[in-house]
Amino acid sequence: MKLKNVTYLNSNMKFETQDIAIEKAEIRFNFSDATDEGAIDCSDYFVIPGLVNAHFHSYSPLTKGLMKEMSLQDWCDGSEQGKIQQLFFDYIDNVVSEEDFVYVAQKSYMDMVKNGVTFVSDSDPQTPQLLSDAINEIGIRGIIDTYEEIGDYYGKSEGNVLFGTHLLEEEDFTNAELINLKDTKDKYNPIMMTHCLENEWRYNIVKSKFGKSSIDIYNELNLLDDNTIFFHGVFMSKSDIELVAKYNSSVVHCPISNLDTGAGVADVSYMFEKGVNVCLGTDYGHTNIWDLMRLTYYLLKINNPVHKYSAEDIFKMATVNGAKAYNLQKIIGQIKEGYKADLVFIRKNSDLAPMLNHETFSNYLHNVLFYSKEDSIQHVMVDGKWVMKDRKMVTVDEGKVESKYNQMAEGFLSYLKARTY
Repeated sequence: MKLKNVTYLNSNMKFETQDIAIEKAEIRFNFSDATDEGAIDCSDYFVIPGLVNAHFHSYSPLTKGLMKEMSLQDWCDGSEQGKIQQLFFDYIDNVVSEEDFVYVAQKSYMDMVKNGVTFVSDSDPQTPQLLSDAINEIGIRGIIDTYEEIGDYYGKSEGNVLFGTHLLEEEDFTNAELINLKDTKDKYNPIMMTHCLENEWRYNIVKSKFGKSSIDIYNELNLLDDNTIFFHGVFMSKSDIELVAKYNSSVVHCPISNLDTGAGVADVSYMFEKGVNVCLGTDYGHTNIWDLMRLTYYLLKINNPVHKYSAEDIFKMATVNGAKAYNLQKIIGQIKEGYKADLVFIRKNSDLAPMLNHETFSNYLHNVLFYSKEDSIQHVMVDGKWVMKDRKMVTVDEGKVESKYNQMAEGFLSYLKARTY
């Protein structure tokens, strides 16, 4: 496949224009230009690397509204809201079939594709195989947290899906479980991920039980390295951040989720200062990565010079940094020679054109971040194959997925009505 007149986001986070070939699922800039027959003219688009959603729970969009204005530690408490939440989890765990759960996951993945996401890290306690099948059918990339099933998935990949395992949330820290983690690390050396110091509650748990932070404990167990990914990190201290940086671990910034639950805002500015690889995750109940990117930009303006962070920084977090978190930075996350052709095509329009295109203070990338609308993203490809074309999925039956998802939602309402709470 040949793409002509491609205005693409290069590895320096600048737009440039040239022809690109896709050969064996990879990007080529050096290729034979003998014929333009069958070439696709991309003059009407900005082309960016596929976006990386580095932390997500596939079932969570079904919970929209259920967790509203409620701290994480209060979920499923004795309040009316908490009892409904518990019934929801009972419904997911005991009523929804495995086959139907695939459709719930695919609805989430489908929504993300429409926002330009081509890689998702999914943390869900359901069967890893189901999620792998769902991701591969949609046609994107991903990694599945297998939790305690890592022994069955170690060293495996299926299509474009990798498998990792879970560290511990602070409420689950015991000496015995920490020893088990160390054994898992020594035996498999897998990618290991967890919600870490997400809020003050979790911070207080580990401090009261061990007199130190989660990061200190993981460091003592030699669990910090470039295979370690921490979600949230809102209550990481400066010394925690410095340890994360020292051992090249990554942090997934999830500000929408953190504000939803009142957890606070992670000190991303200090993380950047110390060289931590920070990427982005929609986490719970959200699939729109553009909302996440815009919020991240504005939060970085708090207590920092207004010029310190730019759209370029945000796009790095959503592309190459996300790839690096999962050790894929030499394969995806950039539009470069030999990289996988995971591309997002954004239609050019008057909203995206600056009055004056100036590299430092008025440019297209800033406008793409702030003025793109959902329907601006027209096409998405992964491995050089179309996953979405003209905003229509080409890999799955959208109507069927939507219908099955709606049935799950309606099923929960019926389940709820049949019970008193």
